[in-house]
Amino acid sequence: MPSGFDYSKWDKLELSDDEDDHPGAKFIEENTLRRIKRESHERQEAERAAKVAELEKTIEAETEKLNELTRSSTSSTTAGDAEKRDADAEKVRILGAIASARAEIEKEERERKFNADEMCYVASERSLVGAQCKPDAGDSDLDYEGYVKKYGGELEALARASFSERGLEDMAEFFKTRAHLLTEHSMGWMLLKCLRMEMQGDTNGMKRAAKTGYALKSILDFAEAGAKPMKDAARPFFNRLAEEPRVFAEYTAAYEDYCAKLRERAVAKKREEEEEALKASKEEKSLEEIPREQRLGPGGLDPVEVFESLPEAMRDAFESGSVDALRDYVNALPMEEARTHMRRMVDSGLWVATPGQEGTALRDPEDPPEDPPQDPPAPGEDREREPE
Repeated sequence: MPSGFDYSKWDKLELSDDEDDHPGAKFIEENTLRRIKRESHERQEAERAAKVAELEKTIEAETEKLNELTRSSTSSTTAGDAEKRDADAEKVRILGAIASARAEIEKEERERKFNADEMCYVASERSLVGAQCKPDAGDSDLDYEGYVKKYGGELEALARASFSERGLEDMAEFFKTRAHLLTEHSMGWMLLKCLRMEMQGDTNGMKRAAKTGYALKSILDFAEAGAKPMKDAARPFFNRLAEEPRVFAEYTAAYEDYCAKLRERAVAKKREEEEEALKASKEEKSLEEIPREQRLGPGGLDPVEVFESLPEAMRDAFESGSVDALRDYVNALPMEEARTHMRRMVDSGLWVATPGQEGTALRDPEDPPEDPPQDPPAPGEDREREPE
């Protein structure tokens, strides 16, 4: 880049991540607000262009008057002193009007604001044929779940990363070699991570992760404004923050506001989850709360009483949900004791056996059964059956 390159044109760049002073900004949906800002910019640009065009017409008209006055004074040899003074005064007025119009045009150009589309143009194009046309999809074909599954470890490390030493400079260097993390999926994951941290009371961790989360959000907005991928927008985004103290100050204030909104949302979300859990606990009655006559099994036995009468090891195997553990315990019992326990479990509804096999104990498939084998359901399954 030439050392004399003029960066001043970036001073008036309007971007969607700038602080918005629209009076209804916090009540307007983001895409709608972006459209309103674009239309406002187009209207202001049209007014500016019309003003510049009018000033250019003034310069052209005054220049023509000056030329005519010069021709008249040159061709006239009999003009008196008074006429010469009047002509000179008119020339001074015309030159002043031209200078004033030109100064006004220069002021309009200096104060002109650009958006991302107006800052760039296509310098060259080329056409590709055949295999060269095949795009590099990269991770663009991954949905959110697939992306998190692939890069979850890196995202966790990124959430714990501290960029406090050199701030955004370190973050810019980090993303140079990890461009695959510059995606909307990363931004969404980081937002949820920050929300969960704050809900768990880890405010410092939330603020640390939010530095990256808000940077990803800002890069995404910057990329959308310039109609480019996030990986192409990251470097100019960080460069602008480094070169513009005013923009950096506005960005820092916006980050603090982002953290404040995260804290507010975390409080509301935690309250919602507590209310949902309380509602669910009220709706789900335990077996003990159901009247005894309503919870009797198909054989007329109370499942609560039967379960409490089982040996402790058998209750533990039953509650574990492991058929193998329950089978091992039952098969170790004497046959009559095993039949008694299994029959009482069936009669109470704690176990639903294959019809005709209600008294059969669980046995290993490789052992020769004394009765036809059964295919019991999972332990703990309490199915309602009509009395036969």
